[in-house]
Amino acid sequence: MHRAHTLARTPAEWEHFLIFLPGNMKETFLDKIAAGTWRAEADIEALKGGLPFVIYGDGWYAPYIKEYLGRFGLKASACFADDGFTSTAGTLSFDEVRKRYERFNIVIGFADSRLARKKLGQKDCGQVAGAYFFDAIGALPGYKMDSAYVEKNKERFGLVYELFADELSRKTYSAFLNCRLGGAEGGLYDVWRKDQYFPEGIIELSEDEVFLDGGAYTGDTLLTFLRKANNKYCRCYAFEPEPENAVSLKALALRQRFCNVSIIEKGLWSSADQLSFTAAEGTTGSAISETGRASISVDTVDNMSPDATYIKMDIEGAELEALKGAAGTIKKNRPKLAICLYHKPGDLFEIPLFIKSLVPEYKFYLRQHQPVSCELVLYAVIR
Repeated sequence: MHRAHTLARTPAEWEHFLIFLPGNMKETFLDKIAAGTWRAEADIEALKGGLPFVIYGDGWYAPYIKEYLGRFGLKASACFADDGFTSTAGTLSFDEVRKRYERFNIVIGFADSRLARKKLGQKDCGQVAGAYFFDAIGALPGYKMDSAYVEKNKERFGLVYELFADELSRKTYSAFLNCRLGGAEGGLYDVWRKDQYFPEGIIELSEDEVFLDGGAYTGDTLLTFLRKANNKYCRCYAFEPEPENAVSLKALALRQRFCNVSIIEKGLWSSADQLSFTAAEGTTGSAISETGRASISVDTVDNMSPDATYIKMDIEGAELEALKGAAGTIKKNRPKLAICLYHKPGDLFEIPLFIKSLVPEYKFYLRQHQPVSCELVLYAVIR
């Protein structure tokens, strides 16, 4: 028998519940959070010092670096990559950079700065004045937070911290907040794990799984699910509202001859509607937006996939609204959940508290899946 009727609280009640926790609980959490300013400021000033700077790397993270630096009026003189890894026209080799510039700075365009610095250590860097790294995603508009925000919401942050089921989750929560507050390099390495959406010991798949992929993109997570499930599952729903991504997703389904996979060109939301939508440009993902020029159809999990047993959401800040539209399914099925928390500062406490109000029996685990402050995923499971 479920105990939801005796344990259920609304998000506001869960916040109020904090008042009755032991007096040192909040201090235990807040002591782990660093106060201070964004640490990149000094490095930005150094890059304004007159020497040319070049970006090392031209993969998925480099555009974030270019956008971030552009906000300070900084533009790279060139971009270079390791031999055999260039993917963008105009990308140079390191030897070409050395021939072109007598002395220069390097800005690391890898998310994994530790790997980048290791590779730089194997090159002739005698002409390099300095090598800099920025957590560019954590500084995006709408993503960045400051210590005043944490102080204002410390009760809710503290409550969520105490809801996690293991020490790695609590350590991850503190490390992520510190990274967002200060932008320091390397703060997430100790908690970085690579098994996104299918962490061993947390997500266990069954042969009757009904997998809902919210924000299916071009099928990367869907392919991982099919491999992990060894093609033993009941059904998959892949939601992807961005037209170009949906075309790629359909083409993948045809090539791979997927069975029992429904590709749905809609977004997930708290109601069935037509909403303004901004298609991806540069670094930012496609997202529901009041200023968007496009229009997309959205619907609810409860309407479209009420049989879901595992729900994954990476939907560019629409996660909370989509969870509201999945409330009936979550209460009834108590599915496994993998929900991204990194798109909005408030998601770090609003989403866990909302889920807990629906099914108090959920156990929460938090995992960081990049060495920069993105791909933070909350896992909710019944044990």
